[in-house]
Amino acid sequence: MDPADHTAALPLPASRHALALLRFPDPRTDWVVVTVATLSQPLTDLDAALEALHASVPIVGARLRDEVWHAGSAPTPIVVEGDPLGHPALDRAFDLGEEPPLRVVLSADGLRLGIAGHHAAFDGLALVAVLRALTSGEQPKPVTSPPPGEAGSKVPLLQRLARPADRVAPTPGVWPRDAYATRTVTVTGKGITGQLTAACVRAVVDHNADRDHPIRKVGLTIAIGGPAGVGNVASYRRIDVTPSDPIPALVQEALASPDEPGEQVSAPKALMALLEPVVERFSDTILVSNLGRHRVPGVERLDFFPVARGRSAVCFASAAIEGGQTTLTLRARDLSPGDARRLLDAACAHLASSPG
Repeated sequence: MDPADHTAALPLPASRHALALLRFPDPRTDWVVVTVATLSQPLTDLDAALEALHASVPIVGARLRDEVWHAGSAPTPIVVEGDPLGHPALDRAFDLGEEPPLRVVLSADGLRLGIAGHHAAFDGLALVAVLRALTSGEQPKPVTSPPPGEAGSKVPLLQRLARPADRVAPTPGVWPRDAYATRTVTVTGKGITGQLTAACVRAVVDHNADRDHPIRKVGLTIAIGGPAGVGNVASYRRIDVTPSDPIPALVQEALASPDEPGEQVSAPKALMALLEPVVERFSDTILVSNLGRHRVPGVERLDFFPVARGRSAVCFASAAIEGGQTTLTLRARDLSPGDARRLLDAACAHLASSPG
């Protein structure tokens, strides 16, 4: 059966992609994916739009018990003064047993719409489909994980266990919430994901050099979208590079590989629990996600923020709206808001000077 044609009737066991996250041995990660859209006109009757979406895709109102999604009521929209981005209501941790895995936060003027999803239920492309449904009424279909491919080699993981990738130097102090930054950019040419990754790596190298923490081994996770629909079917490729490597070419090579991360192919609960004491040794320097270009009626700009996790807990992402703007964003757990903005500005500067 084509996974895009799956009805996803509840109850429904958590997919292999979901289990890789639900069992992941990192208690500091809440797995909240965040998007915020700038709308061309105020959004009205959001309750009705959510009910229609819930009827089309039941998981938007599901509750999780014993790794099985059960039917539940649709999420209730939250209206806040000011921008949903950075508001505590948007990215707080989910209690999946008591609330749906989707959260919708609207600014009081109706022009900024925040959509957050637990990554076990939604990937970035799924949240774009949710956004399109809420702004235009175009209903998506549920999607579930396709059969797993071959697991990639464990050698790179063993190499990281022996010698972890260098982390992005954190800002001294304690930062109680993630920092978010977003900029509009222009990206042209081929291999855009590789261009973005190279620019972000150069920015991180500069950031660390200024803080006397030179980077020699860069651990990259590059996100890969899955079949269209609402669910979590995204994958990724993990590679290690040095700052002097031909990063765009290496990224394109990794994206073309059919091998999947081992934990997405199979995530035995006992094994995942045993890895908790050493899990951060496998961490990336940065995660990079290129969500691509999308047609979303009524939306001028989309700010997309994947999950920031691991020792570095820094991720960059790009999203483009047809007829609208292209953004480059940064989300970081251990950077001050000012350092997050400066790091993103440096990435944008490197991107603007790249040959394309």
